[in-house]
Amino acid sequence: MNDVLISLKQKLQQIESLIIDKNDVVYFDYPLHLNVGDLLIYAGTEQFFKDYQINIRLRRAWQAFNINEAKKYIKPNTTILCHGGGNFGNLYPAIQKMREDIVQTFPNNRVILLPQTAHFSDEQAMLKSAKLFSMHPDLHLFSRDIKTFELMHAHFSKNTYLSPDMAHQLYGILPQKDLSEQSAVKKVLYFLRKDIEKSHIESEIQSGLSNQDSVKDWGDILLAKDMKFELWLSRLSKVANILNLAFVKNKINDIWYEYSLNVIKRCQDVFMSYDEIITSRLHGHIFSCLLGLPNQVCDNSYGKNSGYYQQWTKEIDYTKLYK
Repeated sequence: MNDVLISLKQKLQQIESLIIDKNDVVYFDYPLHLNVGDLLIYAGTEQFFKDYQINIRLRRAWQAFNINEAKKYIKPNTTILCHGGGNFGNLYPAIQKMREDIVQTFPNNRVILLPQTAHFSDEQAMLKSAKLFSMHPDLHLFSRDIKTFELMHAHFSKNTYLSPDMAHQLYGILPQKDLSEQSAVKKVLYFLRKDIEKSHIESEIQSGLSNQDSVKDWGDILLAKDMKFELWLSRLSKVANILNLAFVKNKINDIWYEYSLNVIKRCQDVFMSYDEIITSRLHGHIFSCLLGLPNQVCDNSYGKNSGYYQQWTKEIDYTKLYK
């Protein structure tokens, strides 16, 4: 077992210490989509609930979130948890608005934002959002890096804490790479972003590769049936939300969680077939660390990855910052 990874997992206990009543908790914005990094956070969060015996009375993806339904479940001592990740800011406005609605609607409840990285491309958007958050008297924000911590503490809430990502709760549950069984020729996976957070680094790395087959992103591991299933469940969630079919939304919770674990297992098998990972995906890096896989992490477009590495993972002996 790696002492650094054990320590990172233990640091998540500070979240549990803030929950008022572990039998009276709601959890919003779990990822009903196919970003596998978010699914790793989701799996880690659910493992966290199991490990600390936290009873979630209501789970909702943002597609199925309804503020009026939430009011029926949220009592004076209910602790509200919002999913962690890297979507705090104005790149994902629908999800940010959901959080803003929560802090405005439930000013008397403790609200905990699970570990996030924040990014606003526009200062006015940041100040507008911060004004809403800062009015809540019992808001607790967990940040995954110093830059996010400083932004949140200065503008959003004085109750701001540094914390590693929720996926670290999976350490000790996932298998470990046997480094004694490396291939005669080292197999390297270049796991590089292809979405809105990509930077010039991905293009520079790819331009120097003779074999593009070793370049993948989450979407290259996922199957067409995954996309169809996610789209079907997402649409069903929205319809169930419109029709106030809580039992349908509850069933979707269970179905999607099991499906998410299967997707993670498939990605795990791909990662474990390589000897080293070079990645611009934060969760390509975190996943590799959790699996005991040697890896190098390079930055995304706004410094999320290097900030995380410097804060949490640089002491792990089989990982380093890509240069």
